[in-house]
Amino acid sequence: MREAELFAVEREPRTLGHGRLTVLHDPLPGPLTAIAVAIRAGSRFDGRSPGIAHMTEHMLFQGTTSMDQVALNRRAGELGGEHDADTGHEDMTLHIEVFNDDFEDALALLAEQLFRSTVPEDGFAKERRVVIDEIRGRQEDPANALHEAAWRRFFGGPLAHPICGTIQSLRRMTPGCVRQFLRRHFTPANMVVAVVGGTSRERVRRAVRRLFPAHGPPRPRPPARPGHGTTGFLRFHRRDLAQTYLVRLAAAPSDPRTVLALSLAVEIVGADPDARLFQEIRERLGLGYDLGASVEHGSDWAVLVVSASAARDHERRLRTTIERTCADAAQGFSPDEFDRARAKVRYRFARLADSRLERALAHAGRAVCGHPSLAASARILATLERAEVETAWRGTLAAPTLTAIMSG
Repeated sequence: MREAELFAVEREPRTLGHGRLTVLHDPLPGPLTAIAVAIRAGSRFDGRSPGIAHMTEHMLFQGTTSMDQVALNRRAGELGGEHDADTGHEDMTLHIEVFNDDFEDALALLAEQLFRSTVPEDGFAKERRVVIDEIRGRQEDPANALHEAAWRRFFGGPLAHPICGTIQSLRRMTPGCVRQFLRRHFTPANMVVAVVGGTSRERVRRAVRRLFPAHGPPRPRPPARPGHGTTGFLRFHRRDLAQTYLVRLAAAPSDPRTVLALSLAVEIVGADPDARLFQEIRERLGLGYDLGASVEHGSDWAVLVVSASAARDHERRLRTTIERTCADAAQGFSPDEFDRARAKVRYRFARLADSRLERALAHAGRAVCGHPSLAASARILATLERAEVETAWRGTLAAPTLTAIMSG
C-alpha cells in the first residue's frame, strides 16, 4: 500500500447549505449519531472580561426560555447520550451523541441552549463560585500554575490569560456580560454544525432548517494577532515544594504544513516511551516522572510546549538534559524514528475514523477556525519528508523561547 493510502483514512464531509450557517454531514453506518457545534468564541474573544467564554459555556446548562437547569439536564438524560461542552483558546464546542432515532430531539436541545439560554441570576452566582473553585484548584497544582505563568509572560494580548480567567475577573463579571457575549458571538455566521453517524443527509437538512436560524450578523472581527513577550529564562518560587517544575515554550510558524511537520518531530523527540526526551529523562537518568511535549496552535499562532519535573536537587540536570536533547535532535532523525512517528500518527487517524463524537468535534472545530480538514491534514502528512520535519524542528531552536522553572 502506498504512503498516501495509509494516511487516507478520512473523507471530506458533505457541506449542506443553510444561509450563513455551515453544516457538515459525515455519514457513518451504525445506530448512533454525534452532533458537535463549534462557535468561534474561545478565550481569545474574552475582551475586557477574562474567562467570560468559559463562563458562558457553563451557563449554557443553567436554563433556557423553556427549560430550567433541572429540566434541561433531565432532557439530556432522557436522550441517553453524552452531552457536554468545552472551551479552548480559539473556540467553544457543544456536543451530544444519541441513537439515530433521537437525532432531531438532540439537535433541538442544542439549539435551545445555543439560542435561548437566559443566564439566570441564581445560576450565574452558583456557577461563578464553581469556576472560582476550579481556578483555585488549578493554582494549587504547581505544574499548572507554572504553565499559566509562563504562557502569560510568553504571549501578549488576548491569548495571555487563562481560559478560566482569574478570580478577580470572575468577581467583576455579571450575568449581563454573559448575555451580551451570547448575542455577539452565538450567530449562524460564527458557528459550524457537524453531524457524524447513521442519520441521513436529508434528515439532517430538514432538522437544521427547522431548528437553526440561517441568517444574522456577520462573524465578529477576530482579535489582534498575538505577539511574543518575555523570552529567555524565568524563575518562580513556591515554599515547601520538594520538586522542580519546568516549562519550555518555543514559538512556531502557524501554517498548517509546518504545524504538522513539527507535530511529527515531537513524536520523535517528545514524551512517548520511544521518544528521545522520555528515554533520556525517565529511562537513562531516572530524573522525574511527569514529562510532556505537544504543539498547541490556533488560526495565527503555534507554540511547542515541553514540560517536566524532577527532584529539587536535580534542577540543573533536568534543564541541561532537555536543552541538550533538543539540540541533539537538530542533527537529524533516523529513518526508523521517522517511520515510527508516521506509524503513530496513522494509528491516531485510524482510531478517529471509528469515533463518531471525536470526528464530529474535529470536523466542527477545524472548520470554524479555518484549519485544514481531517482529510486535507492526512494528505499533508502523507507528503511530508524527513528533511522537512527536521527543518521544522530546527526552526524551534532558533525561535523565541521561554524556559520557566518553579521550585521551593
